Amino acid sequence: MEITRENTGELTATIKMVISPADHNESITKILKDYQRKANVPGFRPGHVPFGMIKKLYGPAVFADEVNKLVSDKLHLYITDEKLDILGQPLPNTTLTPEFDWKEGQDIEFFFDLGFAPSFDVVLDSNLAIDYHVIKVDSTMVDKYVDDMRQRFGTLTNTDTAGAKDVLLGEFAELDTDGNVLENGIMHSSRITIDLITDAEIKNMLIGAQKDEVKVFNPLKATGNVTETAAMLGITKEEAEDLESDFSFTIDEISTMSPSEMDEEFFEKVFPGTGILTEEEFRNKIRNEAEKAYVADSDHLFSHHMQERLVETNNFSIPDEFMKRWLLESNEGKLTAEDIERDYDKYAESMKWQLIENKIILESGIQVGDEEIKDYVKDYYIQGWRTMQLNEDLLERLESLAVSFLKDKPTEVRRIIESLYSQRVASYVKSKVTLVEKEISYEEFSKIDAEKH
Repeated sequence: MEITRENTGELTATIKMVISPADHNESITKILKDYQRKANVPGFRPGHVPFGMIKKLYGPAVFADEVNKLVSDKLHLYITDEKLDILGQPLPNTTLTPEFDWKEGQDIEFFFDLGFAPSFDVVLDSNLAIDYHVIKVDSTMVDKYVDDMRQRFGTLTNTDTAGAKDVLLGEFAELDTDGNVLENGIMHSSRITIDLITDAEIKNMLIGAQKDEVKVFNPLKATGNVTETAAMLGITKEEAEDLESDFSFTIDEISTMSPSEMDEEFFEKVFPGTGILTEEEFRNKIRNEAEKAYVADSDHLFSHHMQERLVETNNFSIPDEFMKRWLLESNEGKLTAEDIERDYDKYAESMKWQLIENKIILESGIQVGDEEIKDYVKDYYIQGWRTMQLNEDLLERLESLAVSFLKDKPTEVRRIIESLYSQRVASYVKSKVTLVEKEISYEEFSKIDAEKH
């Protein structure tokens, strides 16, 4: 087999492959001989069909399969041996490749177009400045956290009139089209948290309700959620999906949450072992914890700024026309040429970032190990499991779940690996460049973050 390469541009080339009969005759003959032994052709005993007939019947199909396999294998081997850093995949050049038939003693030519990754250096040092937005927790946010925690650690007491955040205990009874209790219909005792009702009209109807009152509404409409409706009525999700009936709801009890007092007992419940004695200390603690919690959000936004900045400062070219063609052919009809042309700048930026990220990973020696991947999966099952006191059986069960996940969900595992590498790259870049910290409110942060998405 003869393989040659001709550069057609700064980052493109065309491969020419010449396949001679000597490259494939032996393997094709072997396959056809096997066909001859197994063929069942009318008029001939099994295994006694003339080889010429077998060759005529099956030769073209076997030839096509073997030559395609040979071309694919040799092309891959050539790219590997020559250490060619290609983008996408080789694309058949149908203009240069001549049509052919299987004829004894005939050479066959194939042509493939290649696109190459550019050569570039990624410089990461203190001369490179990248914005890093720090979310400043203001007094309004602290007030909200305090109110939420006072509610969470408050005391549930009975009341006469329902407020917007109160809980109603009562009896559901399914009604017929005339508004009467349906014989053999659904009846169930349940609780309703008014704040979780999504339908504004039904929510307003329940606010101000009193004990022993009867309210009529459709539970599925009230919640807008099949799972919640099923739990509310004690039925299956399948039954809840088809629920069209109205129900009467007789209120037996109304409970309201009285916020916890701002005292040392409350402070200890929220932050045990910290010894907080005053409201000022408590609010400062909330502020500090909230700002720590927002670090992940700041890091996420930093990743976007980092990608933009590194693509901007590493202004290399890629073979655009080749990449447009590769995008079109590799997506098999999912994208049109017009789609690609319209959005190509985004595709190109994504490709450039992938090249930069891969180079950082290679040059920094960043690696993601199997144990780290398993730990990521364990977080999915039990958040914060590392700081918990788990017994041996639960730890073994968690390990088993992680191992099964890695074995049975390859697509999700690839996504996890990509995420872990991205996190490592962002952390590495942060340690090398100058961070331009900018304090902003959460509202400002949300606007910037929305623009990046």
